Amino acid sequence: MLGRGRGFFKGDEGAVAPLAAIAIIGLVGMGALAWDVSRAFAYRGELDAAADAAALAGATQLDGGTTALTRATNAARNALVSNNQALGKTPGAVSFAAADADILFLKGLPSSTTSNRTTTASEAVYIQVDLKPSRNQMGLIAGALFRTSTFNVGAHAVAGYGAALCLVPPIMICNPNEDTSPSFDGDNYTGKAFVLTPPPSGHTQWGPGNFGFLDVGSGASAVQDAMGRITPRTQCFGSSVVTEPGNITSADDWFNTRFDIYRGSAGGNKNDPEFAPSLNTIVGAKENDGNPSCTPSISVPNYDCSNSTAVSSGYGLPIDCDMSSASVTVGNGTWNAAKYFATNHGGSGSPNPTTYTPEVPSSPPYAGSGWNAYGPVPVSGATSPTRFQVYNWELAMLAGTIATPAWAFSDPASNVNPPSGNKDFARPTCNRTNLTQANPDRRRISAVVVNCRADDVRGSTTVHVIANVDFFAIAPAVSAVIYGEFIGQSSAAVGATLGVPTRRFWVRLYE
Repeated sequence: MLGRGRGFFKGDEGAVAPLAAIAIIGLVGMGALAWDVSRAFAYRGELDAAADAAALAGATQLDGGTTALTRATNAARNALVSNNQALGKTPGAVSFAAADADILFLKGLPSSTTSNRTTTASEAVYIQVDLKPSRNQMGLIAGALFRTSTFNVGAHAVAGYGAALCLVPPIMICNPNEDTSPSFDGDNYTGKAFVLTPPPSGHTQWGPGNFGFLDVGSGASAVQDAMGRITPRTQCFGSSVVTEPGNITSADDWFNTRFDIYRGSAGGNKNDPEFAPSLNTIVGAKENDGNPSCTPSISVPNYDCSNSTAVSSGYGLPIDCDMSSASVTVGNGTWNAAKYFATNHGGSGSPNPTTYTPEVPSSPPYAGSGWNAYGPVPVSGATSPTRFQVYNWELAMLAGTIATPAWAFSDPASNVNPPSGNKDFARPTCNRTNLTQANPDRRRISAVVVNCRADDVRGSTTVHVIANVDFFAIAPAVSAVIYGEFIGQSSAAVGATLGVPTRRFWVRLYE
């Protein structure tokens, strides 16, 4: 008996069973933990996707408009409400509710820098969406061992809105209001004249009133294609651009082809449809005044507002009345519309342009009635109509989309403009390869705006774009100075009106 007892206690049959039982418990636990972790990662992925979708939806609304922040917030919250990710959830799980999101707006990155936050619509270029940590029912297996089937998780996403100008002349202007504001609000300038002067020589810093060219390559052909061609052969200009050092002496010649003027290096392209002018080429230059019709005499635009007497030698669109000093680079929007009308539309019964209500074509360029159908409403205190509105009204008559009043162009069918005898032609007389309005509009110019002092622009410099804007070319460039009237900040609608994708938009995730 004693032997058998000793054998029983020394036997090892079945010794693996307890170990196997313990191992199975561990394996089951590891499997349950793996299940829980995979479901947790699945839910975290869904939460990240929801935050990303909300941020991207909100970023599409950050166009700098006064209601941009409200629209962006609504778009982000609506995306959260409609987001129906379901992979990691079980029936009855907590959904991604809009109330669970914190939404902030940023003017720069990274989002962790609190000084980058903004509540100003014109500054906001990024939206930050943070989904608050939430307890979500996951049907956890291992969690059940610890009497829990939930866990906390949140998500973070930052998306930005961007835009680029494409197929436009490579022009950059310094923010005229940089001394008081680093942002640019185009609503403050509509209808005002700008006199854009070339940058200083050498490595002197640029300032308000300067304009320059952007780097599009080297050589005369690059300048020709960028400044003179109807559809410029330039790259898109996005959030940062590189300036072109120095003045480009031939730029005037190519810029002025839009006015049917073909001087110097542009003279050989007067029969090229790629360099055709605008349909409306009134510049105040008398025909055959000592020069062939392709090279009329041009001068600096007039600014005198002392009288409204017609000018027999011709009178193109003037700059603003307060721009007698070269130091004034942005006018007040008041110009001598009466003198322009008396000279160019001074037939019997000619009305006061500020009280006249023009006919509106069946498809007006802009929404509105009267003059407002031909261009944006000017700022308070500026002359109505704006020069851009008058230009579009004249285009409508030349194109035949509205009737020509008896007191307007003396003989538009023969291209002769005013009845005063100066024979300033309304239609092109030199390059007549395109007898319709060029598309895009040759006298409408897009440009980028930068803070020249903040970016310390000197020669070739990489600068940050703060706005994309549109100008109306009032007159031909003279001695590398461009004369324009501010139309407004570029928009998708403007691009559609021009018939070419001049402005392109995108949104992207950054965090």
